[in-house]
Amino acid sequence: MLYITRKEHFSSSHKLDNPEISREQNVEIFGKCNNLHGHNYYIEVTLAGTIESESNYVMDLKILKLIIHDEILSKVDHKFLNETEMFKNVIPTTENMVMKFWEVLEPKVKRDNVRLYSIRLFETEKNYVEYRGE
Repeated sequence: MLYITRKEHFSSSHKLDNPEISREQNVEIFGKCNNLHGHNYYIEVTLAGTIESESNYVMDLKILKLIIHDEILSKVDHKFLNETEMFKNVIPTTENMVMKFWEVLEPKVKRDNVRLYSIRLFETEKNYVEYRGE
């Protein structure tokens, strides 16, 4: 099994706020993240697969780049996440973001020889979430 990864960058703003709890509880849980703020995110999409006989690629990384751009970056880069269709009725924590990105990308990258293995989403240089669809 081979693993290939494409890394991309986007900038977005969000506000962590649960409308089902009080303002005080939101401040207690989310602290300063309960205010409007932004991040410079990095996303790493890793595929697992075998080499395809004609190209000798697991997947052409140019194709993966286009899929990530069309399905994720075009919808979140320089956007207020709370108001995007992708995060309608979803608190845009890094955990929820990476699971939503999986939901969107998994069917787009699946081929006979390859599957989505993991997505890492870096919110800061020190904090990231990794999801493997489990």
